[in-house]
Amino acid sequence: MLENIFSFFIQYKYIIIFYLIIILFLILHRKKIDVQGKIIFLYRTKWGLAWMDKYSQKYREVVILLGYIGIGIGFIGMLFISFFLIKNIIDLIIVPNAAAGVSLVLPGINVPGMGILPFWHWLVAIFVIAIVHEFSHGIVARAHNIEVKNTGIVFFGPVIGAFVEPNEKKMFKEKDTVQYSILAAGAFSNILLAILAFLALSFIFMPLEQSMLEPKGFTFDGYYNQSYPFAQAGIAPGTIITSINTHPTPSFQEFNDELQCQKPGNTLIITTPKQSYTLTLAQNPDDPKKSFLGIKDIHNEFDRKPLYQSGILSIVYYATNTIVIFLRWLFLLSFGIGLFNLLPLPIVDGGRMAQTFLHKLKGPTDGEKRYRLVSLFFLIVLLASLLLPFFLKML
Repeated sequence: MLENIFSFFIQYKYIIIFYLIIILFLILHRKKIDVQGKIIFLYRTKWGLAWMDKYSQKYREVVILLGYIGIGIGFIGMLFISFFLIKNIIDLIIVPNAAAGVSLVLPGINVPGMGILPFWHWLVAIFVIAIVHEFSHGIVARAHNIEVKNTGIVFFGPVIGAFVEPNEKKMFKEKDTVQYSILAAGAFSNILLAILAFLALSFIFMPLEQSMLEPKGFTFDGYYNQSYPFAQAGIAPGTIITSINTHPTPSFQEFNDELQCQKPGNTLIITTPKQSYTLTLAQNPDDPKKSFLGIKDIHNEFDRKPLYQSGILSIVYYATNTIVIFLRWLFLLSFGIGLFNLLPLPIVDGGRMAQTFLHKLKGPTDGEKRYRLVSLFFLIVLLASLLLPFFLKML
């Protein structure tokens, strides 16, 4: 028991130390902390206000234009994420083995196709995303000459973020398009940040990393179940596949090209660095005419070229690899957080946008009633998306 506790602390030492520092910070600054709803802790500052004033006025026309573009992106994103959540609930109920569409992305969590989220990548990415998100609200507000009273740090359970506080009384006296542009600015900037991360990853850092590597095969991280060929043959997840029927497979593409020529019932010889396996192809559950191996989370494997295995060039490789991993997580987190903030929920920007829209459409009284119904519905949908997969696994 003690050994398990010790290994837990060793494994998550950085996360534990980080949150101990956060708790110490809250204790030392408790007189300046504003507690809302017993679980939200706000620490207000004036940091960044002068910066917002400077750049919102210097690039005022561009900021206002981007704010108006953000309105369209914001409402499109709201419709998209709302439809996605509802469809995901339906799929979880009626489609066997449907994947969960929503999950909390915290350090240590294994995301299919991405791997385990490292703590430091999560921390830096969340910091960048929060700053970009909140300062975008502030810059757009200042471009419309609306006062920003405070900036600060918010602690919501284990989630840490930033916030800005515009003068809401003045903001709500502005015309609808100004209000929408300020409210949508954070999510829009997160989506733009995700696009920039994707472009940098695709056209700069991934090609640079690939130039330092040579392919050695592909592997997989799991089975669909134990009844399919790879599991029956005893080929364990993580095993590197180097050829099929003596045809070299430096990547999964070559393997799949050969596999497409095979039919269910055909016998294959699969080669790994240690041994060869003979297996019989199964039928694809979605199309009985196609063959099936029963593996998932497939990805290619590489070795570093000898030139990059030592000396200064090895440092160049590790730096490039670190940037590649970080940009992948930054893209995923920024895009996901941007869309999440467009949900019509009370705690995020999409809720404020939906509230403003319904107030203008139906009047303050009826609009508020409809907004509360909409936000309650999507809160239930969100909780169901998070919790339903766990309950289905227990059945």
